Amino acid sequence: MPSSVQRALAIGAFVITATTAAAQDQTLMRDGGSRIGGFGGPAFRVTQAAGETMILGGGGGAVLLNRRLAIGGAGFGGTSRVDTRAIVGTDRGEMDFGYGGLTVEYIVNPTRLVHPTVGILVGGGAVSVWPNDLRPRSGRSEREETFGVVEPQLAMELNVAKWFRMGGAVSYRAVIGAEDVRLRTDELSGASATMFFRFGAF
Repeated sequence: MPSSVQRALAIGAFVITATTAAAQDQTLMRDGGSRIGGFGGPAFRVTQAAGETMILGGGGGAVLLNRRLAIGGAGFGGTSRVDTRAIVGTDRGEMDFGYGGLTVEYIVNPTRLVHPTVGILVGGGAVSVWPNDLRPRSGRSEREETFGVVEPQLAMELNVAKWFRMGGAVSYRAVIGAEDVRLRTDELSGASATMFFRFGAF
């Protein structure tokens, strides 16, 4: 009888341990953490705009609900050499480009070591074009435009620790409302690849 009790206790302990382990986050480093909270951090994005490849810096943050739904905001900006249409031919100038807005993201299986997320950014931005002879920059830019933007995103996220996530994403930025002949809407729309880092309570 004692051996039967011991076996039953051992089986019970094994079931409890397995259940607890299954409920825990899979991370590279183990420590305590919060189940509900928020996060923020930097991000770096490579994208196409006005026929040029640009590197944009930025970041964002969000409130995390039920560990799966993140509602917050993000923004990106950068400067690139760009062709500008002159009265005759083409000039080479600089373009300042930036945008941001509200973000909504759904995190699939957040306790898995690596898991997907799907999200969208809805907001606006601005672009300015500066001709070569404005050095140092002074006065108004040659062309200034504001626009709306809708950008769906698909990402893969890695649980490094309870307080740290990192990952990569691909997205497509659809620009709305830039009507200037030098800065057409389709020239500012484009695909992006992003690396992001998130710190907080997950």
